[in-house]
Amino acid sequence: MNNHQIKLFRAIINQAIHDAMYDGVYKYHIIDKREAIQWLTSNSVDFKTICFYAEIDASQATRKFTEAMKLDLYAMRNDQEKVLSKPRKKYKHKGKFRLTFND
Repeated sequence: MNNHQIKLFRAIINQAIHDAMYDGVYKYHIIDKREAIQWLTSNSVDFKTICFYAEIDASQATRKFTEAMKLDLYAMRNDQEKVLSKPRKKYKHKGKFRLTFND
């Protein structure tokens, strides 16, 4: 694996950390935050694979992210939970959409 590839996989983890630290109340960023927190603390096969290619020990990374959750750096705030609990509104912006990737 060359340096550029390692940097790419580390960028995936960095983006997840960035998403997990989101502090605002925009609904779709909160959804990204919730998913990032779950992924960073899951020790899933996907997470382990990305860590492997990033040359990061997955179990140590999961442990560190889980410990960081206790510091409230990545915690979902009450106002963010409230935004997620609101019923979904009909999308007003014709011709625009949110790009999502599902398994």
